[in-house]
Amino acid sequence: MTQEVFGLRYEFVYRHGHLMELYKEGGLATSELSNLQVRMLEANQVPRLLPLDIHEVDSNIRLLYRLSSKRMLSHVMKVENFSIQFLAKLIYAIVCTLDESKNYMLCEMNFVLKDNFIFIGQDWSDVYLTYAPIHIEHDVDECYSALDALLHKLIVYLGEEEQDQLLKWMPIHLNRKSFQSYKEAFIKLMDESILTQVARHTVQSQPVEATLIEQTEQGLPKAHWKQDEAIPILPKSENPKLAKHDPTQLNGQENNPSSTANVSLFPFSFVPLQQRGRWMAIALLFILLAFLWQYYWEHPKASTLQIMAGLTLLLGDAGFVLLFLGRPEFINQSNQTRQKSSINPNTTNPAHEVTTDNVASAPSPQDMQHYYQKLSMQTTLLSPSLSNATVLLGKIPKQDPLGPRLESQGEGDSRTVPINSDVFTIGRGDSSSKVDYVVDDIGVSRIHAEIVQTSNGFQLRDAGSTNGTFLNDFPLVTYQGYSLKDGDIVRIIRQELIFRL
Repeated sequence: MTQEVFGLRYEFVYRHGHLMELYKEGGLATSELSNLQVRMLEANQVPRLLPLDIHEVDSNIRLLYRLSSKRMLSHVMKVENFSIQFLAKLIYAIVCTLDESKNYMLCEMNFVLKDNFIFIGQDWSDVYLTYAPIHIEHDVDECYSALDALLHKLIVYLGEEEQDQLLKWMPIHLNRKSFQSYKEAFIKLMDESILTQVARHTVQSQPVEATLIEQTEQGLPKAHWKQDEAIPILPKSENPKLAKHDPTQLNGQENNPSSTANVSLFPFSFVPLQQRGRWMAIALLFILLAFLWQYYWEHPKASTLQIMAGLTLLLGDAGFVLLFLGRPEFINQSNQTRQKSSINPNTTNPAHEVTTDNVASAPSPQDMQHYYQKLSMQTTLLSPSLSNATVLLGKIPKQDPLGPRLESQGEGDSRTVPINSDVFTIGRGDSSSKVDYVVDDIGVSRIHAEIVQTSNGFQLRDAGSTNGTFLNDFPLVTYQGYSLKDGDIVRIIRQELIFRL
C-alpha cells in the first residue's frame, strides 16, 4: 500500500503481533513530532485510540499502532449488514472521541478520519481511531469536513431508500458545526426513526395558515362530490376464458375419474369421493349444522342468527364441492408435468411403429453375410479387452473452463468453490457477517481472510484474524496483499485450500 496520510506512508507488519506502521521515506525527525501530544499519549490511556508505540532507530522515527483483536472498518463494511442505527452508533462514538480528546490536550485535526484507519471491536460503538502526534497545520473547520466526507462514504453501504432518507436528514440536523449538535443529532437518530424526524421537520416548516386549514378540513365531513375523489375507477376486465382442450388429449380419462388433475390449470385437483366417503361427508355436515343451531337456540340473538346463517351457507357450499367435485388435493408443477406426459400410456407414436414395408425390406441372409465380411473395413475396435462394453459414439460435449477456484480436501470429501466475486471472503461467519466460503472450525474468525482480484491477478489478505492465515506454510501480515498463483496452498487453522486458476 502506497497511500499517504499527513505526508506519511503506511504499511502493515508483523512483529510479535499485527501492527500498522506510519513512516517517512527520508525519515521522520524528532522536531516533526509534538512533544506535548507525545507525552500525553504516553502518560494517559486515551479511550477509543489505537495503542501507539514510537520507535526511534538512528534518528529515524516510526509510529507503530497495535491492531490485535481489531477489524478494519473498510473490510467490515463489505461483509456485514449495515443500517442507519449502526451508522448512528459508529459516528456518535467517533464524535465523542474527537470531543473528549480536548481533555488530554490533543488536537482533533490529527485524527485520521478514513475508513482504512478506523478499526472496530465486537460492536459498532467499539471504535478505535488512529492519531498521529505530529505538527500539522489545519484550518479550524477542517475536522468537520473530514467527518462529513466519512459520513458520505459510509452512506453508500446503505440501501437506496435509506440513502435518500439520510441525505434529506443531514442538512436539517447537521447544519450546526459543533460536536454537541452532532452528538444530539445522532442520539435522536439511534432512538427514533429517521422518517419520523423528517416528517416532523416538514410539518413544522409548513405555513401556519395551511396547517390550520388542513386541521379544519380534517375535523369536518367531506362534501358528497369530494368523497369519491380518492376512489380510483378501474377499467372493467373481461372474464377470463379457460383454454379449450383437445378431446384427443383426454383419451383414457373416462375410465379414470382422478385423471382430471392432469389438465388442471390450478396448483390443486379434486379427487372424487367413494360412496362411503360421501355418506361420511354428509353425516359430518349435518352434525356440524346441529351443533351450530343448538348454540343459536341457547343464545338467541340477531347477531348470532346472522353468523349461523353465514356458516350454514359456507357448509352447504363445502358439501356441494365434496359431493359433486371431490376433495381438493394439492400437486406441484413437477408432478403435474409428469402426469401430463402419462395421460394415455397406451397411445403409440406412429414414427416408431414397425410397418410391414420395413419388415419386407429387411436384408436377406446373403446380404447379412456380405455385411459382416465388410464390417472390419467400416468399424474400429476401440478396446479389445472390453468387447462387450457400450461405447458412446459422438461428439464429446465441450466443457466450460472452471476459472479461479478453491479446492478443499477433507476426510473422504472433496469440494470445489468458484471465486466469482472481486472480494471473496473466507471465515466462520454469523448472522451479521456474511462470507463467501464458510470454514466452521474452532479458532476461525468471523471474517478470517479474503481473496481480492486486482489488475495484476489475485491477492490473499488476512482480514485481522486472531490466529492468522498461512500461505504455503508462511504466516501472513494482516491486511497485507500477497500474490496468488496456481497451486498455492492457503491454510486456515486446520483447513487447507488449494488455489486454482
